[in-house]
Amino acid sequence: MKKEKLPIEENVDIEFEYKLLHFYDRVKPYLKFIIAGFILAVLMLIALIYQKSKEKEFLNNAGAKVYEISELISSKKFSEATKLIAEFKKTYADTPYIKLINVYEIQIQRQQNKNIDKKLVQKTKNLFNTDQLKAFYTEFEGFLNFKEKKYTEAKQNLENVKQNHFNYLSALLLKGIILEKTGEKNKAKTAFEEVRELSKNKFKYFYDITNN
Repeated sequence: MKKEKLPIEENVDIEFEYKLLHFYDRVKPYLKFIIAGFILAVLMLIALIYQKSKEKEFLNNAGAKVYEISELISSKKFSEATKLIAEFKKTYADTPYIKLINVYEIQIQRQQNKNIDKKLVQKTKNLFNTDQLKAFYTEFEGFLNFKEKKYTEAKQNLENVKQNHFNYLSALLLKGIILEKTGEKNKAKTAFEEVRELSKNKFKYFYDITNN
């Protein structure tokens, strides 16, 4: 009589199946929570992807507005550009583009020969992280104070532009002009001599001015 085989597959790992069943029995009471947690994680991932997509779309729209404003300024349509800048600030003030928008606004004021908004200049300067750009707007503040004959404030601005800043020569030259206007002849002479020495064989424009 032929011996019957047990109804067990040859490759079945009984011990492994037993471990799985044992594990299932242990997690069964928590299965609903595990499934709910998995679904929640998936929903959070979908929400994150959606949020990133919306943020990207928001920034793209802001970038398109910036380009439109730039084109209007290039075409000297300052009234339309100013209107669009006001709209931009209502909707996109929290985007990185606000720095450029402020620069455009200052540019419009300059091209229209309007009084520059010094608070806007200060705000713009504070938005920049690099010392070089901050130095540029510090000198610009000094220039605005100089135009208003606020010489003490102008000198204070210009003294904050240091020799390692790219605009040190122009700031020092303006400081020398202010010192001369306020009767500080010796300090003005020292400033002009420093400009002349630093610009020699490098910056003919500054060298020629201090030699006149």
